[in-house]
Amino acid sequence: YARKIQDAILPPLKDIYRAFPESFVLYMPRDIVSGDFYWFYEKNNKKIIAVVDCTGHGVPGAFMSMIGHNLLNQIVIENGVSHADEILNLLHKGVQAALKQGQVGVESKDGMDVSLCVIDSKTNELQFAGAYRTLYILNELKAGAIQKITGDKFPIGGSQFDAERSFTPYSLKLYKGDTIYMFTDGFADQFGGDKGKKFMVRRFSGLLEGLWQYSMSEQKKKLDEAFNEWKGKNEQVDDVLVIGIKI
Repeated sequence: YARKIQDAILPPLKDIYRAFPESFVLYMPRDIVSGDFYWFYEKNNKKIIAVVDCTGHGVPGAFMSMIGHNLLNQIVIENGVSHADEILNLLHKGVQAALKQGQVGVESKDGMDVSLCVIDSKTNELQFAGAYRTLYILNELKAGAIQKITGDKFPIGGSQFDAERSFTPYSLKLYKGDTIYMFTDGFADQFGGDKGKKFMVRRFSGLLEGLWQYSMSEQKKKLDEAFNEWKGKNEQVDDVLVIGIKI
């Protein structure tokens, strides 16, 4: 029942696939409920999509995901904020206020890592801001060469009350055939293989580079297969979330 409640707050996949006909969402919670979640909203030709990795997994992570989801609704839908960096700045302040971080006698280090994109469907301009997350852009004309945009090296929320924290905005032009990938760290952190080691970011990046010729649905299938083959009989160590969007 807890899973049904959490699933109910996630944006319907049909809305994401309608906005991005060539896309996939690979979502594999470690437990019944998840600390990873995705968020989506579309208004005035702007499509705003976020991939969020909350502290922990299972029940604690799910509580954090509810806080993050509600704050994003307030910031974007109710208050009309549509710049990627401003959304993260307000999300950071909102999480700290919700968890009373920075107040005397309150010990809370919980937070979120976020990858957030705003795509203008008329101009194909991409805005990106990240909290400990990197955005990958794969160029079809360059046979799968990946461009990496690294977000800021600090999270949303956390133990330090830093009212001046400001996230960096990135802006670039997307072209037909470009594919963007947003993801949490669950895939790369999975233990497995012959030596029981982590999959690692470099191997994950190489895996994506090898998928550029496939359709988005096939890419999702191959990522799922690669993850489970690597994991083998090992337990899944974290929630996994990967979103791919082809322009």
